[in-house]
Amino acid sequence: MALEFKLPDIGEGIAEGEIVKWLVAAGDVVEEHQAVVEVMTDKATVEVPSPAAGTIAELRAGEGDVVPVGDVIFVLETSGGGSAAASAPASAAASAAGGGSGASGGGGTATVAAPAAATGGTLEFKLPDIGEGIAEGEIVKWLVAAGDAVDEHQAVVEVMTDKATVEVPSPAAGTIGELRANEGDVVPVGSVIFVLQTAGGGSSASAPAAAAPAAAPAKAAAAAAPSSNGAHAPIERPGGKVLAVPSARRVARDLGIDLSSVPGSGRNGVIRRADVEAFASGGSAAPAAATTAAKASVATKPAAASPKPAPVSLAPTERETRIPFRGVRRKIAEAMSRSMYTAPHFTVVEELDVTELVAVRARAKDYGAKRDIKVTYMPFIMKAAALALRDFPMLNAKLDESTNEIVRYNYVDLGIATDTPNGLIVPVIRGADSKAVLELASDLNELAGRTREGKVKPEELSGSTFSITNAGNIGGILATPIINFPEVAILGVHRIVKRPGVVETPDGDVFEVRHYMNLSCSVDHRLADGADGARFLVRMKELLEDPVLLAL
Repeated sequence: MALEFKLPDIGEGIAEGEIVKWLVAAGDVVEEHQAVVEVMTDKATVEVPSPAAGTIAELRAGEGDVVPVGDVIFVLETSGGGSAAASAPASAAASAAGGGSGASGGGGTATVAAPAAATGGTLEFKLPDIGEGIAEGEIVKWLVAAGDAVDEHQAVVEVMTDKATVEVPSPAAGTIGELRANEGDVVPVGSVIFVLQTAGGGSSASAPAAAAPAAAPAKAAAAAAPSSNGAHAPIERPGGKVLAVPSARRVARDLGIDLSSVPGSGRNGVIRRADVEAFASGGSAAPAAATTAAKASVATKPAAASPKPAPVSLAPTERETRIPFRGVRRKIAEAMSRSMYTAPHFTVVEELDVTELVAVRARAKDYGAKRDIKVTYMPFIMKAAALALRDFPMLNAKLDESTNEIVRYNYVDLGIATDTPNGLIVPVIRGADSKAVLELASDLNELAGRTREGKVKPEELSGSTFSITNAGNIGGILATPIINFPEVAILGVHRIVKRPGVVETPDGDVFEVRHYMNLSCSVDHRLADGADGARFLVRMKELLEDPVLLAL
């Protein structure tokens, strides 16, 4: 039988995906769960597996094509007849993918079913795979309550996995009949998390988190035209529906923007987060005018004597704020606790005179600017760390407790702790020991930027061999960082300060204004001694105080 495989929602409320690479060709025989195609969304690139064993009959999209969720992207000829039942079709890796069962029975054409099960006008929404091959997700926050009316694609719940927090939208318009999980609950993929009462009596089994229907392409949305009072008039849209990805809805909600007035740049007029941000930066004439008028009104009033401020009186419920301990913060807490209670930490500190580094970085900054590369101090520190780890490989290792072996790496993949709105995330720069400073700067800018925007890929958040955490740009001259378990060590980078120092010259010691910085290194004392950490920092000091050595 022929099974038409529709592009699934990758679990981020996306409206479309780009076909990055076909892993098979027409005529190829595939196994159930075998990876068939790489699809890229705004957030991640995932491998989509085959829902059943069979032969690829047809590929209906070319590499580079951007196709809406719900479009058929390939046809699979299965060995038997009858209908095919498929579970959530998307997964981040073929080895961890969840697929459908095989086909049996009479002939015909089947489509991949959605994980939501519908009966009459009642749709039971199952937690979808968030696109990383995850097995469970934590309910971070419900954005609706039982009895609320919701629109199709409206964000319903925030779900967190080990890698990301995403908003899951409603698959159809209707009324929330029941919430079957509480905030803070960890539920397996495939569990029903809410029940939706739809307007129609028929079954509704569309993809559970689709952000746009697979309909004929709509006309490009017209630019929002300001009305006479300075506000933006709603844009006329086909079918009257406002199509937007969840991140766009969240930003609009935070900024108080009516999405009906925002032009969408996505396929079929779907509104993306960038559309909302662009609208906010250029579409706030009315609020700005009102604020200006208010300020002018205040300015024309005669100044009055400032009254003595009254003492603040707080009601019992206002004396404290209680924040649920869940989400990314709880995941960070679990990781930090495991590290501290498993690895006995030992921290050593070294002071560096980085006056020469400051001068070299200033020249490198101008050099990089001509090539659109922002050069900070971090690429120099990363290069020095990668070179020093070659000399002290016991710090570039981990303990494999399952085999009772110390695993020493012959390469350096640096984890760079990055401060994001969702907490501390550690993306990984691969092969740092084989890259020049300017290449490290380019990689760091790109990866850190995507991490802060929530667009980092799952595979870019694991597999580091040594980590660096930098609070120097925030402040603080010394800290004792916690190891990124199961690594053996972590490097802490601190603020550069300018102060008088003693400098040796052929004519004797002289006082000069110099730049100083502290580096701290925490090591797992089970696998490395304090002397290892001290020698590592001495090598770092040698390289950074004379940065020419980084090029040798």
